[in-house]
Amino acid sequence: MRLTDLEPQFLRYEGRIFSYVDTIADAQGVRFLCPKCFVENKGEIGTHSVICWSSSRGVPDEASPGPGRWRLVGTGYEDLSLMEEPGKSRSVLLTGPGCAWHGFVTNGDVT
Repeated sequence: MRLTDLEPQFLRYEGRIFSYVDTIADAQGVRFLCPKCFVENKGEIGTHSVICWSSSRGVPDEASPGPGRWRLVGTGYEDLSLMEEPGKSRSVLLTGPGCAWHGFVTNGDVT
């Protein structure tokens, strides 16, 4: 599945809230629809979002959601890869109540 299928949006962290930005150069994170629930729900209705923050772009460890943090590598959604920050995992794992999706974003592919 392609990240562009999951309605991605680049984010800026602003304390307890975030704002949407247009470019990866301005982004501190990315939000996209959960790929597992997107397939199960056959689309966006009833599908929750995934937020991935980047500590190397200034998002503090205490920011929610956590504890995962990723480097945003690429020029945009088409070729975005979420790479590991020092001491962190490259994979994205959703914990807590919900779907428990576990996967990767690599060169715009979500697996």
